[in-house]
Amino acid sequence: MDIFLNKEKLGYIKNVFSATLPQEETMEMIVPDAMPDIERIVDTDANVFLRSKSTDSGRIMVTGVADVTVLYCPEGEMGVRKMTLEIPFTSAATENEITQATRVTTSVTLAGADAAMVNPRKIVARVNMLIDVACYNDAEMLVAAGMDEDTDAGIELLTDNTEVMTTTNVKEKTFVITDELAMPASNPPIGEILKYKASLAPEDVKVVGSKLILRGTVSVSLLYTTPEDADVIRGDFSSEFSQIIELDDQAGEGSYTIIPMLTNAYFDTELSPGAPDGKVIVMELHAVAQCVITEKKQIAYISDMYSTKYRLEEEMTAYPFDQMRTIKANTVLHGMLDTTEPVARVVAVNVHTGPVDTTSSEDVSASMKAPVTVSALYVTEDGQLMSNAETYQVEAEAEADPSANNIASAASGKDVYAVAVTGGIELRVPVEFTVTENAIQQIRTLDKLSYDEASPIDMAKAPSVTVTRIAPGDTLWHLAKSHGSTSKLILSANGYNEEDEVNAGQLLIIPKKR
Repeated sequence: MDIFLNKEKLGYIKNVFSATLPQEETMEMIVPDAMPDIERIVDTDANVFLRSKSTDSGRIMVTGVADVTVLYCPEGEMGVRKMTLEIPFTSAATENEITQATRVTTSVTLAGADAAMVNPRKIVARVNMLIDVACYNDAEMLVAAGMDEDTDAGIELLTDNTEVMTTTNVKEKTFVITDELAMPASNPPIGEILKYKASLAPEDVKVVGSKLILRGTVSVSLLYTTPEDADVIRGDFSSEFSQIIELDDQAGEGSYTIIPMLTNAYFDTELSPGAPDGKVIVMELHAVAQCVITEKKQIAYISDMYSTKYRLEEEMTAYPFDQMRTIKANTVLHGMLDTTEPVARVVAVNVHTGPVDTTSSEDVSASMKAPVTVSALYVTEDGQLMSNAETYQVEAEAEADPSANNIASAASGKDVYAVAVTGGIELRVPVEFTVTENAIQQIRTLDKLSYDEASPIDMAKAPSVTVTRIAPGDTLWHLAKSHGSTSKLILSANGYNEEDEVNAGQLLIIPKKR
């Protein structure tokens, strides 16, 4: 006979795929007719933008564009010229559990950019990217925490509680940030913007009801020429942004991971009454904020059962829960970038971090290594604009579960230090490693319970009363289960009201349930 179990439906979100996808793209470019020939390339950099992310049966696809800027010294002319080209990219991966309804978070980072001159009118540009993707499916579990009262089958149930931290929401919102950036008074006026870098940093996240309120900072670095002598200057700016993201339900106690990604950017200059000696920079950034919410859940479930009259047949179901957390580890790269000519002034520094190699050890730690490529644009003492690059290795350790699925990434901090010294450029580059740890916690819950009325347990030869001494580790539940009794009967027979009154070493009377 089947027993009707009282089941509660619990919804959650299951991580079905996480990976870092390397991507390399190359493209040729012809120098426009209106521009002079190339004498030498002095700097190559890029901004990466996310265009789309889509899923289909068993497949995820991410598309975007790398906006590449190449600075070069022209033949027979002073100063520096720039060329720009957009290199599109498409990255795909397969996983059986991915469907059209799968939710996706994506982050694309630039791991390197360079360009080579084929001839004075033609170059080949190359970009390396790391595309972090995570896919989530809606899931649910049915948890049996009790049953309808049954007096005929003599069934006893043990209910337990467990706590899980699991993903409960994956949301995103597209938005636009516009601002006018005023040039610091210490900087000379702007002639032409050569290139830019913009990054979004979430700083404060809080939830009010079903609304997630996000506040953050935009950090912008511009390279530009002055109007008169075409000197190359760097300018740094910051701006603030805030957004409200509507969640599906009210969020409880947990954590909120924000993954911002630029989808486009525009910078221009214009004359302004507020800047009579120069220009202001008009900024327009298009972005998407991707939010992964992890909440603490208390789950009550039937962990054991027995009958004093019949042998029970049970079917158990195991539900896997993602236990996700983010771990940070910081280190600092100290290095010397050698140069062939004495350096008068460092103009700008590009820092690109490559893929992270992670090794787990038994002492619950992860050792991480990553290449860091540093490219410096500088002016020599005789006034030439030059560049040089070097790749270094950085290492760090973080406490992480070696049995979990750990995905690590590295990024350079804002406070990069580069100063001209004898023989080259002294570097100090902060690097932050981020480990996304995804451990799986399984909960085995009772799915079906039945018994055969035609096959009762033969208790005729069992004593009606047993006297036993409680051994360390014994519980009333296991004593009752072993002797065909119940916890309530044992407490009543021995004059106790609560189980915590019973201690190891005591003698107990255990009556058989009739």
